[in-house]
Amino acid sequence: MRRSKLGLGTGLGLSVLGWAALVGWAKRSLVADPPPAELEAALDQWLAQVGLKPLHRFVATSVGRVHVLLTGQGQQVVLVLPGLGASGGEFAELIARLGRHHRVAAVDLPGTGLSDPIDFRGHPGPPWNEVIAAVARELGIAQFSLVGHSLGGLAAGSYALAHPEQVPRLILVSPLGLSRRVPILWNLALLPGVMELRGWYERVLLLRRDGARGSASAKRFGGEPGRIQNHYRLLAGLRFGRGADLELIRRLLHPFRLKTDSQLLPALGLLAERTLVLWGGHDRRLSLRDARRELDFFKDLRLEVVPGAGHLLPVTEPNLTAQLITDFLATGEG
Repeated sequence: MRRSKLGLGTGLGLSVLGWAALVGWAKRSLVADPPPAELEAALDQWLAQVGLKPLHRFVATSVGRVHVLLTGQGQQVVLVLPGLGASGGEFAELIARLGRHHRVAAVDLPGTGLSDPIDFRGHPGPPWNEVIAAVARELGIAQFSLVGHSLGGLAAGSYALAHPEQVPRLILVSPLGLSRRVPILWNLALLPGVMELRGWYERVLLLRRDGARGSASAKRFGGEPGRIQNHYRLLAGLRFGRGADLELIRRLLHPFRLKTDSQLLPALGLLAERTLVLWGGHDRRLSLRDARRELDFFKDLRLEVVPGAGHLLPVTEPNLTAQLITDFLATGEG
């Protein structure tokens, strides 16, 4: 019996050491982030391909410098917040279409795109609020509608709840925070080292896919534009994945309760009349099924489900997404 316990303890100790060694190796194996100038050049190439000529603006905030793309014209101002790891440049086609009728500002949240790395502790809600407020001050706008996708939807909704007088319209696209449950695999993020390994794995996949998908991706996205878009996505993806960035997932979870640490419901009911929720019918990352019953409770809230679409509506369905947003914004005019 004693030998059995000794063997079990030895095996457990070796497993822990092996896991620590694997995590340490993954950290050392991460390729260097691409230089910001290279990423910005790739972004400008991609924006030019979609006919977008925005202004680049870098805004100083209390949590670092954030990058903003500005385009469009009109009376209404729309701030777009991409989700985890995404950047405004990846939503180029969407913001180009929104810019036909509105002034648009696409914000790279800290840790993404051309914004500074994440340099704050604790829950990201307060820093996100500070970033949005700083961008609004820099642009000199008192009121603006917010469009948030995925994790950006959580940031947008949280800001609208804290500052309802500034946000006449709120559009949440496949947002985190509207379901009281999250996929069980998300809770693996709470295990030490998992996010570091995920960052390494995602970077390896990006590099391999960039070499393997070549012609197939170009055909899918349209020849040369597809190659340019993929190059920008590769560079943007390579700069994401450091522990401080992916740690955001850990901070949003209640340990072992399969719930997020930030719930927009039921508080969002206070903003139901001004809120549009868009969701892909085949979203496998954040299923609508877990949120729909609660969304249906708020009769004044508008829910639009796009059949057959997945999680990345702003990327895969930019025309439809822009049209739904524009139509909703028009209901608030006058």
